[in-house]
Amino acid sequence: MKILIAFLLLVTSIHSLPQNDNAPMPPNSILKNFKPFPTPRTNYRPGTVYRIAQSGVQYFVEDVKTINAFESDEGTLIGRMSFTKVEILGLLNIEIGTEHIVLEVEIKNAIREYNEQTTIDDAMWEKDNADRLIQDDSSKYFIIRETVSTQEITYRFAENDFNQIVTGKANLKKARARGDAVIDFPYTVTKKSKIPRRLFYLDQPIAREPYPYDG
Repeated sequence: MKILIAFLLLVTSIHSLPQNDNAPMPPNSILKNFKPFPTPRTNYRPGTVYRIAQSGVQYFVEDVKTINAFESDEGTLIGRMSFTKVEILGLLNIEIGTEHIVLEVEIKNAIREYNEQTTIDDAMWEKDNADRLIQDDSSKYFIIRETVSTQEITYRFAENDFNQIVTGKANLKKARARGDAVIDFPYTVTKKSKIPRRLFYLDQPIAREPYPYDG
């Protein structure tokens, strides 16, 4: 009997443990490995170099004009993306009570800009731009490889995630289901702009030598 009680207490304590906010964020179902810009923007095209100082602050370094960017129309993209609480606060002015959150995102008439690896290699290392650009050995340097722009994006919250919002619930509208239908992400907020603005980017670390992070 004592063994059974001890086992039940152990099971109860395990299920009552708080959620581990240090767990890694789930991967995106669309735009895998892309990150959101802190705010929508028209600068920071593919070919832009930036650095992150030891303090964690990001600094613009240079838009390398010799790196050409190509463009393609991607249509409307819909899928799930992960965001940190800092990103959600900056993008939507919504404070959440967890370290990260998964939203459904709909990007209308998405425009993808990208450059080719051979162009990056030539500009950075064949022409020695990496040596010229990297001046602070205590910083980490990156080059933007791809961006996604749009004039309209909708962010959707699930019911459980809506309940995790600390401030900003008034920014969201609740969609009404028809009949017995169930909406997985019923709370929405849509952001629009008059011109396409870059919202997400994919980067690549750079150093004085090519591919320093391989292996």
